[in-house]
Amino acid sequence: MLNLTRQECYKLAKKRSTLIFIIILVIQNLAFAVLSLKIAKLFPARFLFAGNFGTISTIQLITIATAASIVSSEFDYQTLKSLIPRTSSRQVILISKWLTLLGYTLSLLLLTSLITLLAQLFFFQDIFSLTDTIPELGLPIWQSWLTNIFANFVNLWLLLSLVFLLAALFKKNSVAITVGIVVYFALPVVGTLMGLLIHKWSVLKWNPLNFLNYPLQLNSPEIMAKITKLSTTQLLIGNLGYTILFLSIGLFFFARKEA
Repeated sequence: MLNLTRQECYKLAKKRSTLIFIIILVIQNLAFAVLSLKIAKLFPARFLFAGNFGTISTIQLITIATAASIVSSEFDYQTLKSLIPRTSSRQVILISKWLTLLGYTLSLLLLTSLITLLAQLFFFQDIFSLTDTIPELGLPIWQSWLTNIFANFVNLWLLLSLVFLLAALFKKNSVAITVGIVVYFALPVVGTLMGLLIHKWSVLKWNPLNFLNYPLQLNSPEIMAKITKLSTTQLLIGNLGYTILFLSIGLFFFARKEA
């Protein structure tokens, strides 16, 4: 498995899109930092800092597309048949892709977090300190920043597990990418509707879409708990549980899918 994971990492690193995505993230991070300096009322630096100057959302879109493509590419280029004889099972092939994407996700978050810290050091040191408290949240900026990164990472892997499942079911990555992105962008609208439905039928609070409210509830626990009808701990456990479930189902179908 280790050798397969190295190969997957090498293939991902060699893709032109990987370099392009990194450049986009760096530019976006610095651009929003500059906007925070120039138009502070529209782009408050304290709040943008907590989201790595908007790059967390971009990372989510990038990794959704990448997750679908690294699975479906095996079928598009018919390379799965050549991989199977060199490994013990198809499950090992898919798990190596999970590990590769996990490393990719963490690397992008680490990169953008480092740039965000440097931006605060060089651009905003006289404007705010990491130990300052955000009045709306009642948390130090550094704590809100780390909490936001962690919560969005957890949510991201719930989405990615669904994308991996769909990619294992369909040979074309367009279905998996489309569903992942639609769920991501539709969440604010769906979340409002879901809140009304949960209020009427409490059992719906256990559906996976409700668990995507985890980052919002960490920032506004009292307000969001009334909507989700779950505690913050329950949302975290639910995220992890659904992620494991979707990955397991995807593993089952990938092992039985015609190459």
